[in-house]
Amino acid sequence: MNKLIFLFGIFIASSIAFASPSKISVRTSEKPVTNGWADTGSLSYSSENIIIINDATFSSAGRKLNAFKNAVASGSVTSSTVNDKPALIILSGTVDLSGGKVSDSDHSYFDEFDSVSHARKHGDFMYDIGSNKTIIGVNNAKVAFGGLRIRAKEDFKARNIIIRNINFWDAHGSTEYDTKVEKYMDKKASADQLVIEGSEDKSTKASYLYIPEDIWIDHCTFSDGTCVDLDRNFNHDGALDIKCGKNITVSFCEFTNHDKVSLIGSSDKFTKPEEREVTFHDNYYHGCVQRMPRTRAGYFHLYNNVFDNIGTKNNSGASLGPGVGAQFIVENNFFGKHAGKILRASDRSKSSEATFYKIYAAGNKPELGAGNTEGFTSHKVTEKPWSPLYQYSLKTADETKNSVVNEAGSGAAVEIDGAEY
Repeated sequence: MNKLIFLFGIFIASSIAFASPSKISVRTSEKPVTNGWADTGSLSYSSENIIIINDATFSSAGRKLNAFKNAVASGSVTSSTVNDKPALIILSGTVDLSGGKVSDSDHSYFDEFDSVSHARKHGDFMYDIGSNKTIIGVNNAKVAFGGLRIRAKEDFKARNIIIRNINFWDAHGSTEYDTKVEKYMDKKASADQLVIEGSEDKSTKASYLYIPEDIWIDHCTFSDGTCVDLDRNFNHDGALDIKCGKNITVSFCEFTNHDKVSLIGSSDKFTKPEEREVTFHDNYYHGCVQRMPRTRAGYFHLYNNVFDNIGTKNNSGASLGPGVGAQFIVENNFFGKHAGKILRASDRSKSSEATFYKIYAAGNKPELGAGNTEGFTSHKVTEKPWSPLYQYSLKTADETKNSVVNEAGSGAAVEIDGAEY
C-alpha cells in the first residue's frame, strides 16, 4: 500500500466553516464499535482486497470515476456488477460522479427540460454500493456532483457496509419537471447524496421484503457545496435518506448548507418500527433547515448531537420531525439557534393507537417543551419506549457542544493497521 501522509486544515466554502476532526484509526482484525445500532449486527472491515483509488493510478477524472463506481459495487475496478465480494476501498481526493458534466461554477446540465413535455432531460447521477464494502476517504476525499445508494433487493441483500471520512459534496440534480411552467411549480428534486432503501412488499404495500442491514456512516460531511438551495430546493433532495434499514449507526458526521437532511421512512403507510433502526450520535447539524431526522415508524436514538443555526427566514424548518409510529430516545443534545421550533411533528394517529409516536427526552439543552416544540407534550413519555441493546456513554449537552463541533465531519488523517494514509 502506498503511504500517504497529509495535513488537514479547516476547509471553508461559501462562508461555511467545516469542523476539523482528528485521526481515524482502523483495525481490520477487530470488529468495529460504533456505539449505536450497528453494534448489534455483523459489521466488519475487509482485511483483504484493498483497493486504492487515487490520481496517480487513475490519471484522468473519467478513469477515476469508472474505477471508483466499479470498486464500490463489485470489489473490482473492472466490473460494475453489484455483489457481496469483500473490499476495503480507499478513496484519495475527489471523484466527480457527474463525469465532468457539473462543476461548482456550472450546473447548467440540470437546467435543460423538454420543450413539449417539460420533463427534465437528465437524470441524477447515482451509483450502487455492494455488500461487504468499506469505503474510507483520505487526502480530503470528496464525492461530488452525484450520490451513492445502498439498495436491498431479491438478488442482493445489502449488508455490512462502512463509509468513513468522505465529503459528500453537492449531489445536484433538477426537479422532475420544469417549475417555471405553472402546472409544475410544486415539483421537487430527487437527488440524494446517500440513500439507503429496500424492496417493497407489493402485496401489502405497507412493508419491505428486503431490508439493508449493518451499516455505519462515520466522520462524513454532507453539504450542497457552493450551491445555496435552502428556501426552495430545486436541485437537491436528501443528504442521508433511509427508506428502511436495520442496525444503522450515523456518528460524528457534519451536515450543513442543506434543506431536507434525513427522511427515514418514505410514507405513512410504513408503520412497522422494526424495519428502521437508527442511532445518530455526535453529529453536527448547522446551516440546515429540516429533517434531522424526519421519520416514520422506527426505533431511533439521538444522543450527543449539536443542532445550531437551523432554518431560514423564508423556510423556518425544524430539527426533529417524528411521525407515525416513531419511537424516539433523545438524550443530551445541544439545541442552539432555530428560526422556528426545535421539533415539529406529523402524526395523524390517535393517542389510543399503536402508531401514536412516542418520545423520551432527557439531558438536552434546552429541554424540549411546549415553548420550543409542536406536539411534543402530548407524545412525551417518562420511560424509554425501547431499550438500546448496545453500549454508549453520554456527555452533558454543554460538553457535547464543545466536543462535537471540533470532531465531526470529514477530513481526518487515517491510519489503517498501523499505516498512515
